[in-house]
Order: sequence, then structure tokens, then C-alpha cells
Amino acid sequence: MAKAGKDVTVTLEGLLSGDISAAQVSELSFEQALKLLEEVVVSVESGSLPLDRAIGSYEKGTHLIQQLRKLLSGAEEKLRVLNQA
Repeated sequence: MAKAGKDVTVTLEGLLSGDISAAQVSELSFEQALKLLEEVVVSVESGSLPLDRAIGSYEKGTHLIQQLRKLLSGAEEKLRVLNQA
């Protein structure tokens, strides 16, 4: 479970059901998004999901990856600025 924004708890089930908006995902910390991505991967790799749910999970996972890349890019830029000082 991860917290986003105004005390919204982001769970794997909420993410996959569409109850969690893209804006709420964008408010997750790196650690929160990574934990959710790991949960998505485990659920897809389990092989127990119906095809449509597995595809939806994969799609949500790609959104989490985009968020993680955005957060890493921001951290890298901060490090570059700090190293130039």
C-alpha cells in the first residue's frame, strides 16, 4: 500500500481497477511507485490472471515505469546541479 497526495492509499487492486487516477500515480514517491510496480509484475507473472486483466496490469505497469523514469530523471538533474556547484 502506498500513500498519494491527500491521504489516498494506492493499492494494487485500486490501481488495476481504475480507482486510482494518473494524477494520483504521479504523486507517488519513487519507493511507492517501485513497490506497486513489483506487485504488478508478481501478479502478471503468476499466470493466474485472465488475459484482459493481465493486459490491463501490463498497461498500468508501463505507467508506473514512466513515473519512475520521471523521478529518476529529476534526481539525476539535481545531482548534476549539485556537482557543478
